[in-house]
Amino acid sequence: MFRILKNQGPWGPVDNGPNNDNSNNKGQNKKPNQEIDFDLEELLKKFENYVKNTFGGGGGKNPKNANNNSGAPKSIIGLIILGLALLWLSTGIYKVNPDENAAVLYFGKFYKVATPGLNYHIPFPFGKHITKSVTTVNTEEFGFSSNVRYNKRDFDAESLMLTGDENIVDIEFQIQWKVSDIYDYVINIAEPRITIRKAAESAMREIIARTPIASVLSTGKKDIERQAKELLQETLDSYKAGVFIELMQLRRVDPPSQVVDAFRDVQTAKADKEKEINQGEAYANDIVPRARGEASKLIEQSEAFASQVVSKAEGEAGRFISVYKQYRRAKKVTKKRIYLETMEEVLGNMDKVIIDNKTQGGSVVPYFPLNDIRKK
Repeated sequence: MFRILKNQGPWGPVDNGPNNDNSNNKGQNKKPNQEIDFDLEELLKKFENYVKNTFGGGGGKNPKNANNNSGAPKSIIGLIILGLALLWLSTGIYKVNPDENAAVLYFGKFYKVATPGLNYHIPFPFGKHITKSVTTVNTEEFGFSSNVRYNKRDFDAESLMLTGDENIVDIEFQIQWKVSDIYDYVINIAEPRITIRKAAESAMREIIARTPIASVLSTGKKDIERQAKELLQETLDSYKAGVFIELMQLRRVDPPSQVVDAFRDVQTAKADKEKEINQGEAYANDIVPRARGEASKLIEQSEAFASQVVSKAEGEAGRFISVYKQYRRAKKVTKKRIYLETMEEVLGNMDKVIIDNKTQGGSVVPYFPLNDIRKK
């Protein structure tokens, strides 16, 4: 008799790995320990009797009444039955690759999670296993397809979306996901890929419906990707889908093809408007400070000139008053000094020529370089 216990195969205990301990294995927490008894000898004996009764292969125990060749057919039938039984039992052996986990089901009900390596379960129709990679990153595309097999999809129905300001945009995006929990992935959702696609499209439409078209087409793409990814992950977690979203990426965002030319003209006009405004602001930012600088310069020069004139006038007035006081004390001396100072100021920068009026005909004496003497 074979007895198959939970986490134990025909050849000994099965190591379910760190992902299937009491704290992490959801399947073990949700399913109590089970025990299955399987008597191979009894099954083979019943099957052999069934074949004998069906095909008339039975014979008596008395050697006198038995045919001399009756032992040979019984041995052949037994070997065939044993071979078929062993072949059937061998179909329960399966391999789980290092990047995979397998969910084992008995009569359609979850039994355990099998980790990488050779594993065994009671063969079909009693048990089966579902193997999925937990490291492979899967990609879902919306509004386009890089696979020719999916080119018959209605891409317009996937890509045309309504923005928050009631404009239509044509969006191409993709998501990347992987299996995070084999139990939830196998048990909780019947069509995982379809569920993920519907949830992703719904999340993207919801985020686009909150965003104005100007942000969608320009600077808001990163925020849209982040918000849509978070919303999709929350939705799948609420389904307990056992799926982790690696990436949500917008590939192309354009207006609908029917109005793309007109929309581009509008965008070009807006860009030209912004350009002219920026140029005007740049010119204003250049000319206004320059004008203010020139005005400040003129004001400072005027103030300096006024201060200079006033100071000079005050100095001249003070000098005049000083000379006048000296003149009142000594008129002749003061007159003489003023005369000499005036002649010095007038004749100081002129070329001088000395003429002796006593000579005959007032002829000019030889040149006498008074200026050069003064310079030396």
